[in-house]
Amino acid sequence: MNAPAAGSDPMARPVAPAAGRPAAGPPVRRSRPAPPTAQGGYTWGATRVLGHDAEDELGRVTALARSIGQAAVEVLGGSRPAAQLSRWTTPEIVQRFQQRAEMLRLLQEQFEGKAALQELHRNPHVRRCRVCRVDRGAYEVALVVVEPRRSRAVAMRVERLGRGWSVTQLEVG
Repeated sequence: MNAPAAGSDPMARPVAPAAGRPAAGPPVRRSRPAPPTAQGGYTWGATRVLGHDAEDELGRVTALARSIGQAAVEVLGGSRPAAQLSRWTTPEIVQRFQQRAEMLRLLQEQFEGKAALQELHRNPHVRRCRVCRVDRGAYEVALVVVEPRRSRAVAMRVERLGRGWSVTQLEVG
């Protein structure tokens, strides 16, 4: 007499897995809808645990670098005050960008074709972002920020200071 096929006997009792072996089938997980993903790949609010893994850390640094890089170009274009960089950068960087933005503003006042100059610095956005880990808690970032008539290179160093990240070096070409 042949044995009934698995699952065909309604009176059969489920067999408990042997000791040390997991039960058959994956555990049931309830899923929540995923939070929105920022440009650059980091999922905001996905992880609130202090011991981040390398991928999450890279995502946080990438998101910060993209934001600061675009903001720095907007400061130089005159569409954003340099003081907005102060939360994520050092005071020296903010001071340098204030001076540079003021110099550019004075040059723009002397320029005859002001409308063409304003067009030059409108709507910058990050086209490319390259992040490289150079040490534990330190990353170097290269960005390409595109404006309507030109592209700019932005380089920065992002370091972990305490529980947060800070831009310690920032150069805009």
